[in-house]
Amino acid sequence: MKKLFAIVLLALAASSAAVADDRGPAVSIELRDVELKDVLRAIGQEHRINVVIDDAVAGKVTVSLKNVPLWDAIESILRGKGYTYIAEGNIVRIVKADEDGDLVTRIIKIKYGNPKDLEPVVRKALSKKGDLASDLRTNALVIKDMPSYVAMAEKILREVDVRTRQVMIEAKIVEVNTNATRELGIQWGTVFNRGDFHIFGGATKEKSTDADAIALTGGIGTLGSAFNVNLPAAVGPGAGGAIGLGILSKNLILDLQLSALEDNGNARILSSPKVMVSDNQEATIAAGTQIIIRNDTSTTVVNTGSTSASSVGVTEKEAALRLIVLPRIIDDEQVSLKIHTKKEEFDFTREVLDIPPKNSREAQTSLIVKNGETIVIGGIYEENEFDSENGIPGLSKIPLLGRLFKKESARKNKTELLIFLTPTIKADNP
Repeated sequence: MKKLFAIVLLALAASSAAVADDRGPAVSIELRDVELKDVLRAIGQEHRINVVIDDAVAGKVTVSLKNVPLWDAIESILRGKGYTYIAEGNIVRIVKADEDGDLVTRIIKIKYGNPKDLEPVVRKALSKKGDLASDLRTNALVIKDMPSYVAMAEKILREVDVRTRQVMIEAKIVEVNTNATRELGIQWGTVFNRGDFHIFGGATKEKSTDADAIALTGGIGTLGSAFNVNLPAAVGPGAGGAIGLGILSKNLILDLQLSALEDNGNARILSSPKVMVSDNQEATIAAGTQIIIRNDTSTTVVNTGSTSASSVGVTEKEAALRLIVLPRIIDDEQVSLKIHTKKEEFDFTREVLDIPPKNSREAQTSLIVKNGETIVIGGIYEENEFDSENGIPGLSKIPLLGRLFKKESARKNKTELLIFLTPTIKADNP
């Protein structure tokens, strides 16, 4: 027995430098095939614990523990043999774990979490005889079980019921529109007179010089003649340009005008929303447009006569840009992000019964970002190309000369959505 005490006390003394917590000082114990009662008495004497051991407690234990809190060590030793302890004031009684009279009830206040959310975690630490209930009014858990199991449940709660860290999500949403338009047009008209033979631009009289001649092609040249071919580019003040050429002789008048238009645009629509969100919680950023849609309803009742009634109502329809981010803090330097972006817009060029359909583009991704680092999400884009050719049938197909009888247009429109995200882990202030 003295040798046993010496072994236990030496092990306990060697751990005296360890930092103590509310589960007792850290201890290290190395024993092999020693009577359980002797181990409990030695621990009690070293740490001034009044231990009462029931006669039913028996058996030998082999223990190898290093830097373990005192009460965790006692609990581990007892549980392996089917025993538990009951703390009654400054006395600890060692009993069998299956005695109904050994159950205690404890109310534990929850500081940061929701009792209902913590129930599944705590329930796994209870024995088969244990019971658990939530009191939402006081935000507490009511635990009933053997003392050692209750103590384990309290330990788990201290680990999981902590302040949730927060993440600041800063977004910069940029929409880039790139438009390119190119048109090349031509206008020309001629008047030729030789005796009774006349050639002139599209007018309603035999001679374009008649005062009441009407230009069917919709234009008059610089020398006053109606155009034979009138296919100009969409030029105007501040857009495109034209070059005119006139030839005037005794029998011939020729008007020629070349017009060209080239337009490039680059528009950026920028917004910079910020949102603070708890770790592992979803944050949504949305901005959109709502339109009002009219609803007409009618009712017809047939009885002795015919009666009809109608009513008018309205509903709202929304097209929005949505950014949904779910952050999860990995450590102080990294954040995992689940990102879902969706952009909707009304297409008023394809209305049905005055109701425009919605076009939508979306992207989903998951990635790991360093704290404070900015990442960009792209790939949400739309590109349209349009080429057209207007001309006089047959004549516009003649090689080389066909350019005198046609107008060419080319348009290209590209819209791209870029999202810049910067997650920042906020300091965990008490």
